[in-house]
Amino acid sequence: MGVTDEKATDRNSVPGGDPRARRGGADAPNSAGRAGGGQASSRLRAAFRSNAGGGVSGGQPGVGGTPGQGTAAGIYQGGSRFARASGFHRQKMGTGRSKATGEAMKTLVTAIQKGGQGKTFATCHLAFDFQERGLRVVVLDFDTQGNATWTLDAHAVELQASELFDKKGPKRIKQVFGADGVAPDGLAVIGADASLANLEKMTIPDAAKALQASIAALDEYFDVCLIDTAPSLGIAMTAAVLASEYMLSPIELEAYSLQGMKKMVAVIGNLRQANPKLRFLGMVPNKVDARKPRHVNNLAALKEAYPQLIMPFSVGARDSIAEALGEQMPVWRIKKTAARVAAKEVRAMADFVFKKMEIAQ
Repeated sequence: MGVTDEKATDRNSVPGGDPRARRGGADAPNSAGRAGGGQASSRLRAAFRSNAGGGVSGGQPGVGGTPGQGTAAGIYQGGSRFARASGFHRQKMGTGRSKATGEAMKTLVTAIQKGGQGKTFATCHLAFDFQERGLRVVVLDFDTQGNATWTLDAHAVELQASELFDKKGPKRIKQVFGADGVAPDGLAVIGADASLANLEKMTIPDAAKALQASIAALDEYFDVCLIDTAPSLGIAMTAAVLASEYMLSPIELEAYSLQGMKKMVAVIGNLRQANPKLRFLGMVPNKVDARKPRHVNNLAALKEAYPQLIMPFSVGARDSIAEALGEQMPVWRIKKTAARVAAKEVRAMADFVFKKMEIAQ
C-alpha cells in the first residue's frame, strides 16, 4: 500500500503547477518542494505574522547565515563557496579528518516542540550519510522513546545519554572510547535511557554545563555530533540547543505542527542570547503531500512568515522512509523503485546540511 501511495504522490505533486511536477519517478525528485502555490490560510498567516520579524526571523547575525551576516543574507547565499561532495563514498568509512588540523567537532541538534515531525528520521539519515562520507559520527539520543537508539542499535556503545549530564560524563567517555575509540565503522550512538526523565530535577545552567563538558570530551573521537531531542522543551532539549552550533527543525504541514514551529522560533531567539554561536539552518518541510490543499496552503503560509528560514526542498510523504527506519538502515538501501525518489530527497537534505555546517575533511 505504501509503495502505491508514494507513486501517487509523485504523479500528483502540484495541482495546476509545473507540468513536470505531475511526472513520476526521478523526473520530479523535489516535486513536493514546489507545493507552494495556492492561497495560504488567512488564519495561519495572521498567527505567524504576529511572530515574524522577531527572534530568528528578524535577521539576527549568525542565525542561518555565515558569521556577521543577517538571516536574509545567509540562509541561501554562500552555498557556492562550500566544496561540493564528489561522492558519498569518498573515503574509507570512519577515517574522518585528522585532529592535527585542529578542526573541532561540529554539533547539530534537531528540535521542534511537536512530536511526529521527523526529528529522528533527519538525525538518523544525516548520521548514515555523514558516515558514508568518511566522517566519524556520534548520535546522542535525548528522547526517552529511544527511536534513534533503535534504528542505530548496531552502532550502540556502553554509554547512556543521561550520563552525559553528569559531572563524571567526560571520564566515562574516555573509559568507553579508550585510546582508539570503539566505533571502527565511524558511527556510534549513545542511547536514550529512562534516567533522562530525572534531568528535570537539574537546573538549565547545570545541565548545559555538564553536556558541554561531555561534548568537549567527545571531540577527541568524532568529527560530527548529532543530537535527537524529545518533542517538548525540557531540560535535555534546552541544554542541547545551548551546547550546539547548528540546529534544524523538520516540520509537517499541519496546523498543530506550524504552531509548534512558531513556538520553537521564539525559543531559538531567546536561547541565542545565551548561545550566540547557534546557527539555525532552517525548517525541513516533511511528509509533504502536494495533493492535499491544506499542505499547499500551509507551506505557502510558512514561506510567507519565514521566507529565509525554509530549506529550499521538501521531503514527501514516503512510506519507504518509515520502512527504512524500522529496518535500521537508510532509505537508499531499500531495494524498491518507490524508494528512489525518497532517497534523492533525503540525500539533498543531507548535502545541504553538510555544506552549511562547513565540515572539513
